[in-house]
Amino acid sequence: MGKCNEPGVLLESDRFFNTPSAAASQLFYYITRCGHYFCTTEYNFTDDSEVARLPSHRNCMLFYVCSGSLFVENAGMSAIVMPGQVALIDCTLPHHYYAREDTEALWMHLEGCNTKDFFSYIRTMNGERLVLTPPSSHNTKTAMLQLINAFRLPGRMSEGEQSQRIHRLLCELIVVPHSMQQDDDNDAVSQVIDYITQHLFEDLSVSDVAASVNLSPSHLSRLFKIRTGFSPHEFITLRRIDAAKELLLTTKLSVKQIAFRVGYHSEANFITSFSSKTGLTPAVFRKNPI
Repeated sequence: MGKCNEPGVLLESDRFFNTPSAAASQLFYYITRCGHYFCTTEYNFTDDSEVARLPSHRNCMLFYVCSGSLFVENAGMSAIVMPGQVALIDCTLPHHYYAREDTEALWMHLEGCNTKDFFSYIRTMNGERLVLTPPSSHNTKTAMLQLINAFRLPGRMSEGEQSQRIHRLLCELIVVPHSMQQDDDNDAVSQVIDYITQHLFEDLSVSDVAASVNLSPSHLSRLFKIRTGFSPHEFITLRRIDAAKELLLTTKLSVKQIAFRVGYHSEANFITSFSSKTGLTPAVFRKNPI
């Protein structure tokens, strides 16, 4: 158990450090430091402190407020974190946070794999805000507590399991705005997916797709990205490549014939698109399917 002497952090608080193995640092998500803090209004962390310059701090930080409230500031944005909410902080950028009142909070610094990109994606899905309310606040709190408490007895949770739990935790923070959660029958995005499926191999632009549901291309693109994680253009491209893979493996059609059959206007554009998404040319994929 690690106690700390930070100003405003009460003695019943815990703090833990973690040095990952070489394998974990290359392959996994992992925690570099974490804690369960009980704070007074004296708790005030600024990025000009000595701790902020430590490698174990300069990564991505996740805060969960159990009670009380925190003020957080990061890269020019600021917000108040209330009970049941989470803040995502990029500690490689200017940051500052403090307790606005007596506060209980869980926190962890995360690193490895694509953590920074994952944080950025979660923020994007949350309208670029620092703070979000998880779909299941109780599950988020439980998951963070389990990860933090595992450090009371180091080694009881393997690095592989820690990585899996961190990934699951981050996935569960991807919030679809309530306004987007509609019945499929009335959901514009579901209608668009149906339209794309029916017209996939025809001339198909984002404008055409948007017009099918009476939305502007920009508005459709925003809704589609929120619901699926893809832009409409990327979704169309990937589905065409999926269809091309099937034809490459099950027919003797030439690459040029397949290109036109799945909606491309030239063999060269098809090869470029296929190669950029799969890492292989169509001809190489046909010989070595993956």
